[in-house]
Amino acid sequence: MKTKFSASLRLLLHDLNIRTEQPVLPDGSRSFVCPALYTPANVMNQEELYVGMLSEILPVANTHPEIIFLCIRDLYQDTEETANNPGNLVILLTNIRLPDLFNRLNRIFRQLWEWDEAMSISAASNQGLQHLLDLSEPVIGNHIDIMDATFKLLAYTRNIPLSDDPITVSLIEHGYHTEKTIQDLTRMKRFEEYEKEHGIIISDDYALCDYVTLKRVFHLGGAPALYIVMHCNHREADESLPDLFQMLLAHVSDYLNRDFAYPASFAASQQYIRDLLDGNIKSVDEAISRASYATIPFQKEYRLYLIAFDDDFNVPLDNLASAILRELPFSYVVTYYRRIVILHNCERKNTNTEPITDTLRRILNNYPCTAGISNPFQNLWDARPALEQAGCAIEYGVHDRKAQENETSESVSFYDFEQSFLTLIITKSFNSSPDLFRNCFLLEAINRLQEYDKKHNTGFFNTLKAYLQCGRRATAAGELLHMHRNTVIYHIERIEQILDVSLNDMDVCLKLHLGIRVFESAMAEILCS
Repeated sequence: MKTKFSASLRLLLHDLNIRTEQPVLPDGSRSFVCPALYTPANVMNQEELYVGMLSEILPVANTHPEIIFLCIRDLYQDTEETANNPGNLVILLTNIRLPDLFNRLNRIFRQLWEWDEAMSISAASNQGLQHLLDLSEPVIGNHIDIMDATFKLLAYTRNIPLSDDPITVSLIEHGYHTEKTIQDLTRMKRFEEYEKEHGIIISDDYALCDYVTLKRVFHLGGAPALYIVMHCNHREADESLPDLFQMLLAHVSDYLNRDFAYPASFAASQQYIRDLLDGNIKSVDEAISRASYATIPFQKEYRLYLIAFDDDFNVPLDNLASAILRELPFSYVVTYYRRIVILHNCERKNTNTEPITDTLRRILNNYPCTAGISNPFQNLWDARPALEQAGCAIEYGVHDRKAQENETSESVSFYDFEQSFLTLIITKSFNSSPDLFRNCFLLEAINRLQEYDKKHNTGFFNTLKAYLQCGRRATAAGELLHMHRNTVIYHIERIEQILDVSLNDMDVCLKLHLGIRVFESAMAEILCS
């Protein structure tokens, strides 16, 4: 974090816009926290830029080589003044009065300080990258774009258009760099430059743009994470401009380091997946184009795991996501609305989820949660429907865990979409039209059977469940229940009498099977409430 404001000498001289006598000036990168009017009583501080009359400063300049003096000539060059003047003097070619010069320099300092302070407040209050650029427009004056690692446009100077640059126009229109632009960047070997360079990059070859550009690539985990590009379409690219650009970059860096302290939370793939799940990627073409630069295969078999924690506000989500990523190197892990999403890259022939669930149980054992598992899908464009499938599985799982809470001590429970599919059909249909289900057969029949069991101390509900589960085979049901086949047949006949149905009717069997699933998952509480 930047602790205090300072401005470089070359930036201050640029904004003063006054020519100097010396062809060679002191180190222009020297920065100062404020200007100070020179008097003999000054206690010299090298962090201050001293302003005064040349006649007063010449006698002391040699004795304070660490101090930079900004001077106005008030005497003709004489024999005491030689070409070997101290190297810490900047003599201005101007007739401006000293008080006016000092006030003018103060105004420049104040403008830069106020801008810097506003950016500090913006970053501290999490107002976003766009707000930083909105604050910077009147100070820098050039067009600036900020992109994430997938070349998605995050922010740009909205009031400084760059209509004569096709690449920038396309970027703003689409919200990301197109495949053609990526190919151009590859052809010009820009990516090699972005991978290696950690400072400001100045491009003045005009190969891709008619303007000089200043670029800064922020890296996380050794890979590019954020791109900031300034086109010098108004303010020229002199030696002071990188210093001005750096003032903005310092706060972009603060924003980056604070909000994305864990590299796993801001890798290109994570940002890309969030955009997919949020619906911010509008077309398959955009999804394919950005996937390759997010280092995630677009066309692959995936399965999505969604983890919802019982106490989601007291869980170290980022730490858990990082731990999962370390243990599942072929997965992509993101924190998403107080949940964790895992995109697991699975082999086409291996549909077994047990190794994954075993690993997750071990990592999440101290954090009670419900995990939903989607069906496999073949490309990333289907990630959003897969998220909905996993969410439906969690919806079922929450009720199932409630029903089983006295029978299991598992703190991490997994439910796949297919397992919950039939039950969810009923509950979602009920949510769309509740009155239709108030007296439906599948609920009334199971409720009647359970009441009969309770009143007569019978186990007809369990017999019916086993019978349907075994495909209406009495022998198999008897083995499952440790009951003689004839007893099973007798129980089925009694169930048919109690419910006034025939279990030879497949529609009746399907409804009863659904009713059993609903009651066992505790979703009957919703339907019957």
